[in-house]
Amino acid sequence: MSDDTVATAAHEEEGEHEHPHLPPNSAVPINIALALAITLTGFLTDIRAVVGPAMWGIGLIYLIVTCVFWARGARNEYLELPEDGGH
Repeated sequence: MSDDTVATAAHEEEGEHEHPHLPPNSAVPINIALALAITLTGFLTDIRAVVGPAMWGIGLIYLIVTCVFWARGARNEYLELPEDGGH
């Protein structure tokens, strides 16, 4: 057997392991950063007197909802993986 034949046979055995597993594109990390920014802005001294509690309350709800979406997406992605881990 030539070296090309051996390399081709070894490559065909790997099959579906040609590409590493990557998570799908998501806007959730950006939303979490935005939710944290809104929440923490509500604690600033100048803003706290006017709309602080409403602002950190909205930011906290936004943060919780975004984390739930992130956890749900991660769980769905985990459930789609093969049982044997692809080995």
